[in-house]
Amino acid sequence: MEDPPPYHIGPTNSAEPPLTIEALIAQAHAQRQGIPYGTGEQLLQRLSERLRALCDCVLSSKANIGELAYGLASIIDALENAPTHTDRPLH
Repeated sequence: MEDPPPYHIGPTNSAEPPLTIEALIAQAHAQRQGIPYGTGEQLLQRLSERLRALCDCVLSSKANIGELAYGLASIIDALENAPTHTDRPLH
């Protein structure tokens, strides 16, 4: 049995720029247009569930690396854009 070629980790000859977490976060943010973000408290309540779902995808090989990175980016986007107490109008 022949060993597979090593993974290429350096720059590629691809015409497309390498994907970055910032690009994925921007994509996740764009997908949420018109959908309000949950509060920090709501996000924390669901964070464990969302991370478990991503772990299940990793363990079951149901998602590729790009899909997993996008899932993490969407969590980051939600955390970074959650309204704070100062964002809410005072009554």
